[in-house]
Amino acid sequence: MELKKYKLGDIAKIEISGVDKKSVDGETPVRLCNFVDVYRNWAITQKLSENFMIASAKETEIAKCSIHKGKVAITKDSETRDDIGIPAYIADDFDNVLLGYHCALITPNDDVLDGKYLNAFMHTRYIQKYFENNASGSEQRYTLSNETIFQIPILLPSLEVQKAIGNLLSNIDRKIELNRQINDNLPMLGRSSTMVKVHRAA
Repeated sequence: MELKKYKLGDIAKIEISGVDKKSVDGETPVRLCNFVDVYRNWAITQKLSENFMIASAKETEIAKCSIHKGKVAITKDSETRDDIGIPAYIADDFDNVLLGYHCALITPNDDVLDGKYLNAFMHTRYIQKYFENNASGSEQRYTLSNETIFQIPILLPSLEVQKAIGNLLSNIDRKIELNRQINDNLPMLGRSSTMVKVHRAA
């Protein structure tokens, strides 16, 4: 399989978010997809957005940082190197949902780059090593500069192969997430069964 190497900035639009968690009079109310939402999830979905915090934003920020299906968000700044460069695929379309600060929003050129593939590729050790080697900062704060993000080396097969890989890994991740949710609910189900038995015995 032939792979072509690109700089991310040549095949995608990159926006650095500066939208904070405040609500300001005169600005438009929005919901925020924050650093932790990106860090903890393979994909950002409508279901997940139900718990997003409320803030406000300027119209310029809304135009620049609104999240929509096919985009990829990454963490940009953190106290540890391991927490930067973590991606999440935007799996649904949203109204008035913005990416919060300490993150960057990547909009792939659909003619060249598939968003699901980009998300999967940026989870690889190859890219995480790039971030570790190129992050700037000290023990208190590490960051990815705009130039570092622009220069991210992306290896691409054909668009058809990208979509196949992206869909496969997304399906696997959905199954993993479903299993995690089931496992998280097992203790609750166990407690419910115990309570039913106690109630019947009474």
